[in-house]
Amino acid sequence: MFGLVYATALAALAAWLAWAVIDAVMGLRRNIKAARESGLRWFVAPHFIASMTWLPLSFILMPIYRSLPSAWTDPWLRILDPIWSYRELYAPFAQYGDVFLVATPGGCYMGNASPTVIHQIAARRTDWVKPIEHYGVVEHFGPNVVSTEGSTWRDHRRVSNTSFNERSNAVVWKESIRQAGEMVKAWGGRVGNSQEVMWIADVYPDAATASLHIISRSGFGVKLLWPGEEQVEGEVEEGYEKFSSHEPMGTHTMTFKESLHTMLRDFVWMGVFSKSTLKKLPFKRTKVVWEGYANLDTYLHELLDVKKAAIAAGLAEKDALDLMVPLITASDSLPTDHHNAPQIPTPIGTPQILGNAFIFLFAGHETTANSITFLLIFLALNLPAQRRLQHTLDALLASLPPNPAEWPYPSTFHKLGNSYLGACINEQLRLITSVTMVPKRSVSPQTLVLDDGRTVRVPAGTFQHFCAPSVHRNPSAWPHVKSSSRNPGKANDLDDFVPERWILEDETYHPHHQPSSSTSSSNVKPNNSNNNNNTSAQDADLDSALDIGAATLFRPAPGAFIPFSDGPRACLGRRFAMVELVAVIATLMRGYSVELDVREWIRGHDDEGKVEETLKGMGVAEKEAVYGRASKRAWEVLEGELGGLVTLQCVGRKVGVRVCRRGREVFGGVV
Repeated sequence: MFGLVYATALAALAAWLAWAVIDAVMGLRRNIKAARESGLRWFVAPHFIASMTWLPLSFILMPIYRSLPSAWTDPWLRILDPIWSYRELYAPFAQYGDVFLVATPGGCYMGNASPTVIHQIAARRTDWVKPIEHYGVVEHFGPNVVSTEGSTWRDHRRVSNTSFNERSNAVVWKESIRQAGEMVKAWGGRVGNSQEVMWIADVYPDAATASLHIISRSGFGVKLLWPGEEQVEGEVEEGYEKFSSHEPMGTHTMTFKESLHTMLRDFVWMGVFSKSTLKKLPFKRTKVVWEGYANLDTYLHELLDVKKAAIAAGLAEKDALDLMVPLITASDSLPTDHHNAPQIPTPIGTPQILGNAFIFLFAGHETTANSITFLLIFLALNLPAQRRLQHTLDALLASLPPNPAEWPYPSTFHKLGNSYLGACINEQLRLITSVTMVPKRSVSPQTLVLDDGRTVRVPAGTFQHFCAPSVHRNPSAWPHVKSSSRNPGKANDLDDFVPERWILEDETYHPHHQPSSSTSSSNVKPNNSNNNNNTSAQDADLDSALDIGAATLFRPAPGAFIPFSDGPRACLGRRFAMVELVAVIATLMRGYSVELDVREWIRGHDDEGKVEETLKGMGVAEKEAVYGRASKRAWEVLEGELGGLVTLQCVGRKVGVRVCRRGREVFGGVV
C-alpha cells in the first residue's frame, strides 16, 4: 500500500515538473517572439523579475549565478537583482539603449531609463497600471492610496489630497524647525558629546525619529517625545495623552511610538505570514511584531475615535493639517444625519482610514529620513559645497531673526528652496532615490515613441520599471562634464555629488545659459515644457513641489527627475517632504558643520577624551590622508552596500559623522 502511494506521489511530481518545463519553454518562445517584434533591443533571462516567487528565490540563486563564468550569465544576471537599478546604474542602458526588453519564461520585462518614455507611461494611467498584487504588504490596516488602482484609487487620492495645501505646509515648516533643534539637543546630550562637538555613528535613526515626530505632529496632531524630553503642560491636547506618553497607558503593552517603530521596521513579516499565523508563532521576533501590530491597531482605532469626537464637537478645523479628518468626513463611518456625512455611497470606511493613516506615517517619515541622512553625508564628502551652502544661508537669512522658529513661511522656504540649498537637496535626490524602481504593467499592447522618434510596440502584460538611479544618470538628460575628479576613469561626473549642475549661472554646466533663455544645457536635451500648452497639471504641481522651475535652478525634462515618481500617481506628499527637508537642513547647517567620522583611522580613537586633542595636533598631510580613507569608505558604502526591501538604506556598515558648531571644524581648511 505504501509503495503504491509513494509511486503515485512520484508520478504526480514528475507530471508537475514536466508540465512546468513545457509551460516555461512555451512561455519563453512566446515572449521571445513578442520581444523580437517590438522594435526594441532585447535579450533573454531565465527568471521573471516581477514574479512574486523571485524575491525569495533570488537570495538562494543569485550567489550561485554570481559564481558562474560571466560568459554564461551576461547580460541577464545584472537585471535579476531586486534592486538592480541601484547596483548597475546606467551601464545596462548604455549597452542596450534607454529602453530594452527582457524575454523570460514568465513574461516580458522592460527596463526604462528614458525620460520621454517614463513620462508617456506615467501619463497613460489606464494603459499602464500599478501591479497592486505587489502591494498587499502595505495593507495590514486596510486598503490605501498606495495599494489601490482605478476608481478606488481616485477616491483615496481625491479625499487625501485636500489635506496637502499651503496652510498644511506652514505647520510642517514650523514643526520641522523644532524637530531639527531637538535632534541636535539629543546628539549633544549623549556620552562623550556636547552641544559644541557631536560624534554620530549613524545619522539615520535620529533622522527617522525627527521625521516621524514631524509627520505625527503635523499630520495627526500627536506630539511624540525624544528620550528624556518631558511633556509640557498644555502642549498635549485632551484625548492625546496616551499617544505622547513615555509609558504604555490603559491596556497597551507598548507606547504609541514603540508600536509605530516596531511596525515600520518589521511590517514585511506580515506579508510573509497571515495575521492568524503570526499571532501563534512561538519565535521571539514574530511575537514582538504581533505585539506591535496589535498595539498600533488599537492606537489607530483610538485615534480615529478622538478625531470623530473632534468633528462632532466642531473642532476639526482647529489644526491646519490633519490627514485623518478628510477621510473620516468622506467615510461611511459617520452618522448619516451628521452634516459632514457623505450623501452617496463611498469606498472609504474604517479599514481605508486606518490603512491610509499607516501609509502616511510610513511614507511620510522613512523616505525623508533617508534624504536627511544621505545629504549630511554628501556634504561631509564635499566640504567646498558645504561651505558654499553655509555662505548662501548666511546671506539669505541675514535679515531674518537668528531664531529659526521665527523664520516666516512661505517666503523663507521659497527663498531657500530656489538657492544653493535647493540644488543640494535635488542633487542628493538625484544620486540616491529612496524608491529605486517604480513598477507599471501594460494592460494591452502599447505603442511608445522613443527619444530618437521611433515608434515601438510593447506586448500586453509587459512589466516595466521606471529605473530612477539609471535615468538620474542618463547623460542625455543631465548637465555634466566629461570627466570625474573623484573617478578619473569614468566618462562623466554623473555619479558625483555636484550641486553646481543645478545652478543655471554656473558656466561649467550651463555655458550657453542666458537669464531669459531656456533652462537647458548644451549637453542636455532641452525641456520646452514652459512653452508647451499641453503641459499637464501634474507636471506643474510637481515642479511647484520640487521648486525646480525657478529661474535660478535647472529644470530637468519631464520624466528625467523622478524621486517622487511622475504623472498622476506621483507622491502626494512631495511638497510636504521638500518643506521638511529645506527646514531641517537650513536649521542644521546655519549653525553647524558636518565632517566624516575619522576616529577609526587615528591613534587613540577609543579614548573619547583624547580624540579632539589628537585631531588638533595633526598636520595637513596627516589630515588629508585620514579624511581620504574615511571618504573612500563612505563612497564604498553609498555606491555598493545600500539595501532594503522598500527603501534604500545603510544595511551593513554605517557612515559616521562629526557635527560641530561652526568654527570648530577640523578639516575645513584642508579638504
